[in-house]
Amino acid sequence: MFTKLKALTSANKSSTNSCLVTFGTYLGTKYESAATDAFKTNRGEIITIGNKCLVQSRWMRVAQHQVQLTSTDNNNNNNNNNEATTKVIDDWLWIDYHDRINVLVQDPNSSMDNPSFLILKQTKYALSSQESLSVVGGIVEPDEEPLVAAKREVNEELHVICNSWTPLGKYRTDVNRGMGWVHPYLARDCSYSKIIVGSGVEQDDVEESNANVGVHDIEKQNIQSMTLSEVKASVMDQKFVEVQWSNSVALAMLHLMN
Repeated sequence: MFTKLKALTSANKSSTNSCLVTFGTYLGTKYESAATDAFKTNRGEIITIGNKCLVQSRWMRVAQHQVQLTSTDNNNNNNNNNEATTKVIDDWLWIDYHDRINVLVQDPNSSMDNPSFLILKQTKYALSSQESLSVVGGIVEPDEEPLVAAKREVNEELHVICNSWTPLGKYRTDVNRGMGWVHPYLARDCSYSKIIVGSGVEQDDVEESNANVGVHDIEKQNIQSMTLSEVKASVMDQKFVEVQWSNSVALAMLHLMN
């Protein structure tokens, strides 16, 4: 069974904005499953036929999808007529979350031939008191391109501008429940710059609103420079505890090995 996820069009976005519980309006992309000819196979199809918002905030939208599964039985070799069966799942919980970027940034004080990288050390709510290494990360703001978001976050967190950017793919956070997409990058040929806040204003002046969602997630973190071999050893030793961080760093290491 194959699934194609599509962004809701402007015509059907309005029908999914109302929510049972609202802590703020989610302005990110909303996705549904759509069975198109390209994704219909001899195994069947999957279509979202209902999308009820349960709770939303400026961060995310949790919805109850009603999903129709149509399967085709190809095991009957006695005739050419495949029997199709349809099943509806009424409680497929789905989470729309802003897409994110992760960036491994070369230390501006290192050379392209012998690079070091700026690595963050921090704790996060879901890690309890555990400390983890991490890379620059952040939310792709509504109507913002991932590369633009990556450059903005690197400038905001490290006060660095990089000239060489390598996209390392696009990855779904959870293939069954959504949770947005992650865009990892490798940034090299970097130099230090002046502080630039993405909203164009001082951080203390940013109002509690749906604009600049990522501004509200700023946390204190320690920055350290690590050599290429140290970063490789750290990702192998599970020092990057979050899967997005470890995935992004591992992809960057593989790229640098080629």
